[in-house]
Amino acid sequence: MENTKQDNKLLHMVIRVPKKESAFTYFTLESNEGLCFYSTLQESMGQGHRDIDITAHITFKEEVEALLKNLEKSIQIEYLLSEIIEDKS
Repeated sequence: MENTKQDNKLLHMVIRVPKKESAFTYFTLESNEGLCFYSTLQESMGQGHRDIDITAHITFKEEVEALLKNLEKSIQIEYLLSEIIEDKS
């Protein structure tokens, strides 16, 4: 079976949320199991915010963006990075 051009593409985002809202953000991402992977960037620890690195397969781009847009109704989100990258693994 031949791979399509999108088979190896990933959505990569970094968002910034207020520290007091980070647990709710993590819970929201976790409750959508399988949609994306996320981790907190170490540099943001000890700050008044958390920078969260999010990675998802490109086929979930619209769903991830919709989830974050919906989350923005409750909390402040700053988008630090949004890009499409090739998965080299």
